Amino acid sequence: MTSYQALWSEIQAAYNGRMIEFLVGTLIGFFLGIVASIVANYQWDLRARRRAYKAARKLVGTWVAYNIHGRKIDTTPMQGAGLTIVSSKPHWWAADSGVLDVSSQDIDASGGTREHDGTIVLNPANPWLATRIDRYSDSNEISQQWLEMDPNDCDTVYIFPDPTVSTLGDVYAKHAWRRKR
Repeated sequence: MTSYQALWSEIQAAYNGRMIEFLVGTLIGFFLGIVASIVANYQWDLRARRRAYKAARKLVGTWVAYNIHGRKIDTTPMQGAGLTIVSSKPHWWAADSGVLDVSSQDIDASGGTREHDGTIVLNPANPWLATRIDRYSDSNEISQQWLEMDPNDCDTVYIFPDPTVSTLGDVYAKHAWRRKR
């Protein structure tokens, strides 16, 4: 073997060794990057769930319905409306931590009650805006309502029915909830 061939063999061995180190480092870095991305995404999602849960907790409680006439909320409770109970999920880390459960009953003219329940889904971008989907247990009646509350005063919620989604059309009037003290 000539000195040229020996030198070429040494250069090629050093090159192959460094190339293998480079490829192994690249693969390890690639997989560590994927793992770091997954962990960061999960942490970001947990943070969003915590924020949604905290915003949703502002609506938890017992509420009394009042009619709205013009720019004023009535001082006497809405006739025929029972108390509305809003409850949250037990854990902030649940995937639906920003979704609240709602149950209520209406009292008809004969004195009978109609149970209804549903969910309130907070808008993740604007937690003072929400959508309520309400289902009556004695029929196939469903309604959807838009809820709005003042972020500084969590004791009043304004409710605007969406007649295009309600099964009975435009039969629900705008009204407000006030927290029962």
